[in-house]
Amino acid sequence: MSAHAAVARRATIKDVARRAGVSMMTVSRVLNREAFVADATRATVERAIRDLNYVPNSAAKALALTRHAHRIAFLFDTPNATILGDMVSAVLEEPARPEIRLTFMRVRGDADLGATVEALGNQGVQGVVLSPPLCDDVRLRIVLARAGIRFVAAGCSDVDPGFSAIGIDDRRAAHELTRYLLELGHRRIGLIAGHARHRSSTRRRAGFEEALRIFDMSPDDRLCWQGDYSFGTAIGIAEQALSMEPPLTAIFASNDDMAAAVISVARGRGIAVPRVLSVCGFDDSEIARMMSPQITTVSQPLGAMAAWAVAQLAGELDAVAQGEEPVIRKVLLEHSIAYRGSDAPPPGIDAVPASSSERQTR
Repeated sequence: MSAHAAVARRATIKDVARRAGVSMMTVSRVLNREAFVADATRATVERAIRDLNYVPNSAAKALALTRHAHRIAFLFDTPNATILGDMVSAVLEEPARPEIRLTFMRVRGDADLGATVEALGNQGVQGVVLSPPLCDDVRLRIVLARAGIRFVAAGCSDVDPGFSAIGIDDRRAAHELTRYLLELGHRRIGLIAGHARHRSSTRRRAGFEEALRIFDMSPDDRLCWQGDYSFGTAIGIAEQALSMEPPLTAIFASNDDMAAAVISVARGRGIAVPRVLSVCGFDDSEIARMMSPQITTVSQPLGAMAAWAVAQLAGELDAVAQGEEPVIRKVLLEHSIAYRGSDAPPPGIDAVPASSSERQTR
C-alpha cells in the first residue's frame, strides 16, 4: 500500500506495522515510548509514522500518557498470528478511555504461572484480558483469581459465573459446518481437533460428532486427530489423514491454520481441493482468505470480542475502585459460515444441498 493511499483513508496502526515490517504491538510500544525496543526498530517505526502521517486518536494518546490509569494486560499465546493481529488491531483502533493503560504479554502454555503473576504484579497490572486459547486455561484462571487479579475472557463461551466472558457457541458452529459437509454428500470426513487442554476444542468436536449422529453415523476415532491449533503440527497430521484408505473426501480442521496446512499437503500430493477433497476451518482469520482456494470456515467477530473485553474489564475495575461489586456479564455473539472455494460435493456426487441457496458469502 502506498503512503498516499493510506493517508487518503486515514492511516491505521496496522498500516504503520505493515510499512515498518513489524508487529502492531511493536508499533504500540514505540507510540507509548516503552523500553526494550531496539533503536533501529524504533527509528523504522517512527519513519513509517511520518511517511503515513499516522496520528493516534486523542484517547489513545491519553492512554499512553495517563499516570493514574487502570493497568490492563492483554495476555496471549496463540499460534495463529493472524487471529492475534485481528484482536490487537481492534483493541488499539477502538476509541479508548483515557484512564486505561494497556500492555501486551505472551504467556506460553508451559509457562511458570507463578512467575507470570509476579511479572504482572511488578508492572502494577490490575486486570487482564485472556485471549484464545488462554481464555480456556482453567489453571491460569485459578492462579489469577488467587492473586486478586481480575480477568475477562475473550473468545470464550464458558458459563462459569465467576468472570465475564464473550464468545460464540463453538458446538453449534461446528455442528452447522459439519452438517453442511454431510448435506453435500460427504461420508468420509476427518476431524483435526484443537489442543486437548482447551475447552473450545472439546466443544467443536462435540458439535462435529453430534452432526454425524443426526446422519446415523457413529464417530470414528480413526478419523480424528489431536492437533494443537498450529500449522506446523497439522502438517504431520495431514500427511497421515491423506494416507487413509479408503481416502477421506473432506476434512474439518478446528481452526484455519490447520485447514491451511491440510490444503498445503494436499497440493503437494496432487490432491485437488475441492474437486477431490473438501477442507473447512474455523475462525475466519486472514489465512483463510489468503489461501488458494480460499477456505470455507466459521466466522466469529474476534475483534469485537477483544474490544468488548477491554471495555468490560475497565468497567469492573472502575466499580472496584469505587468500592462497588462489579457486574459479571456473559455475552454470546452470533457466528456465520463464510462459504468460499474449498468445499464441493465428493467425487461422483453432483447434488447440491437444499440449503445452498441460503449460503452467505463473505
